[in-house]
Amino acid sequence: MPCNIKEGFVISVIINKPQTDSKHSIQNEKKNPKPFSLKQSANKDKKWLMRSTKPTVSKPIRTLRGCDLFSGCGGITLGLYEACRSNKMKLEMIMGCDLFPAAKMSYMHNFNPKYFLDNPIEHYVDGELGEKPTKNELDLIEKLGVIDVVIGGPPCQGNSNLNNHTRRDDPRNELYMRMIRFVELFNPKIVLIENVRDVVKNTQNVVPRAIEILKNSGYSVSNGVVKGHLIGVPQTRTRHFTVAVLDSLADMTFSQFSLPTTILPRSIEWAIGDLQGRKLGEDIFYNTPKPFAVNQQRMNYLHDHDLHELPNSERPPCQQGDHTYPTVYGRMHWDRPAPTLTTGFGCNGRGRFTHPLEPRVLTPHEAARVQTFPDFFDFKIITKRTDMHYLIGNAVPPLMAKHILEKLIQIQYKQ
Repeated sequence: MPCNIKEGFVISVIINKPQTDSKHSIQNEKKNPKPFSLKQSANKDKKWLMRSTKPTVSKPIRTLRGCDLFSGCGGITLGLYEACRSNKMKLEMIMGCDLFPAAKMSYMHNFNPKYFLDNPIEHYVDGELGEKPTKNELDLIEKLGVIDVVIGGPPCQGNSNLNNHTRRDDPRNELYMRMIRFVELFNPKIVLIENVRDVVKNTQNVVPRAIEILKNSGYSVSNGVVKGHLIGVPQTRTRHFTVAVLDSLADMTFSQFSLPTTILPRSIEWAIGDLQGRKLGEDIFYNTPKPFAVNQQRMNYLHDHDLHELPNSERPPCQQGDHTYPTVYGRMHWDRPAPTLTTGFGCNGRGRFTHPLEPRVLTPHEAARVQTFPDFFDFKIITKRTDMHYLIGNAVPPLMAKHILEKLIQIQYKQ
């Protein structure tokens, strides 16, 4: 069912903008000069998005060994790779884990982990919280060895407002606690768990339970919501993160992860402007699915009348009266962040997914850019369109993950 996507990014920027007088601001700048201006940072990130080859670290000061549970195609892993690189560290991915065959194919191709687990994680991590390791868990510990960083985004369907059936009372939410059991087994120095913002409302209370166990295990823990458009992601995507470092005295105030890093949000133009005017290619990564004739007419209507909201008269009969889907069939704004991309970005009937400048939806390449996947990340190994859209739409934006993990590395290793 289409979702009601609220676009309140302008208000959010105003509310969250730090209030300082100009004199105090100048003094702070002299005291703590920033290595990059906002414009330089945006240019640096855009150049990274446009890269066709993966950057490397020439003389790493150390190597971190990582595991990504519920990895998908690897959005968080790519963010971890970049966070390591910006701290002059090398990343070695020891393990990825996901049940979806296309996720495994993409992850193996892009990251080449030592191991990839494609059975349910509870087959390997099957012990009770706080108890001694089981035989399966001991086998996994021997297999993987020392792990420095554990990351993952457990399935969130039971927590999401997009789910109108089970809502937050869903057994899949307990997979969140399998990540905590994994942490118990391996004692990594850094932990990041991503989920939708409503995970804090689920009936199993996974977030407070996880925090209590982590604190009792010697971790400093924090959790909260990060808004993508406030930290350089050209999208109004909002996600909840539980983060921890193995240092009980560390300052883990969550505002250091969530406060705005940009004055103005980055727009769709920032993400895909350089792709405009290119001929759509034959590969599914570079073209769009053929829409139903009526949906093509709706996209044409928006552009012919220079509108961003489709009038009720042009909608299906079920949406011609009062309805709660104002953004569905809508057109994105070229000079604003995109709405939250979902797996339905290839259909204008699934959200505000009509291209700002052309009567079509986004190509997977454009959607990947909006999700902050750089051009060197290879989705073309995936040959089925629905799989490609699923991987891109479900991913955590790498720049969002990098923003948080970069700070966690600095906190843990006193960079």
